[in-house]
Amino acid sequence: MNKVVVNKWMWLVVSLAVVGLWAAKELVKKQPTKENISFTKASGTTYWTCPMHPQIHAEKPGECPICHMKLVQVKVAQAQEAKAQSRAAIQVSSNQIELLGVQKQQVEKMDLTASIPISGRLMSSSTVAFQVYESDLKSVKAGLAFKGESSFYPESPMNGTISSVDSIVDPTSRTVRVIGIIHKGPKGLISETTFRGEIEINLKDRIGIPESSVLHTGNGDLVYLFKEGNKLEARIVKLGLKTNGFYEVLDGLTVGDYISSGPNFLIDSEAKIRGTND
Repeated sequence: MNKVVVNKWMWLVVSLAVVGLWAAKELVKKQPTKENISFTKASGTTYWTCPMHPQIHAEKPGECPICHMKLVQVKVAQAQEAKAQSRAAIQVSSNQIELLGVQKQQVEKMDLTASIPISGRLMSSSTVAFQVYESDLKSVKAGLAFKGESSFYPESPMNGTISSVDSIVDPTSRTVRVIGIIHKGPKGLISETTFRGEIEINLKDRIGIPESSVLHTGNGDLVYLFKEGNKLEARIVKLGLKTNGFYEVLDGLTVGDYISSGPNFLIDSEAKIRGTND
């Protein structure tokens, strides 16, 4: 093989390599970035998804990384409502309600008491620092009462009030430090000993429903609402704090509604089957 032929082959190989690198670079440019595309639920009020691959959730418009279709915008609330609507309404008789062990519960306002667990350490004989999860932070403020006990005197209760709430969330534990003043407790408390207790929050005149009425799903919390003629219909609700056997309801129900309380998983299974077959 002469030098001319060898040079031609070398030139061809180099050209193909350059073209390959250019094509790969262009392909990478078209791929959505990892920070914009995920396979999990969106954290905001809207997200973009692929009509063919609904597991794709993006924070910005773009293309599906699987089929390259244009992503469409979806509102989280609409997605949750669609999930509820995928459950068919169920017509039940009084006998069926009795056999299922379901109770017809009227929605009403009531006074609720919520307890938020806390743990921390004594800073002095009169001051304690404890952690509160960020999900509970909206309900915690200065002036609220707390109670608990020190590891040094585990059988001697103490109580006090919150004096301050930090404004920085620990990125590892997702908690916020809260400082409390001890008003009543055993004598001889020692600094740096551990503390465990709870914050009691009184919720006056709130819509409350039994814990057994709520079904927790991957797309939200729902209840089954009684409509005319003993027809049960799935309804997405927004919950507040959980109390002793009850949930505070922030949105989705009004006073006077009737909901199902009891083994709602049986109703939900039937509703999903009928919704799939419709």
